[in-house]
Amino acid sequence: MKPTNEDTVEISRALALWAHIMDDHELDRLGECLTEDAVWDGSVFGGDPVVGLDAIAAFMNAPGHAKAHHTTNIVVSEGPGDEARARSKGLSLLEGGTVASVVYADDLRRTDDGWRISRRVIHLTWPHRF
Repeated sequence: MKPTNEDTVEISRALALWAHIMDDHELDRLGECLTEDAVWDGSVFGGDPVVGLDAIAAFMNAPGHAKAHHTTNIVVSEGPGDEARARSKGLSLLEGGTVASVVYADDLRRTDDGWRISRRVIHLTWPHRF
């Protein structure tokens, strides 16, 4: 579907909310920006993709996860059916003060509660290796 301006605003809100939920350690609120069956693919950092809100929350609670998240440069585009795609940049503060730059490639689905991320794939742009 081709997203309207209203869709784009709501999708941008969901992407930004992700960063706030992470940084505020309110993982019980993940359902406000992710679908129940969401896939979080951070395999670029090692490990396998994680599926479902509980599994994603457990993964995010593990030691070593970024301390601060910033979502920028959001571009929303057409997706199949009642879905949309988004690409955004992310900056994260890591242990020891290192900053990582990533690209988030998101699939989003319209739900009864609004737009939610159904799949997030993270691509590391800097540093090139951990």
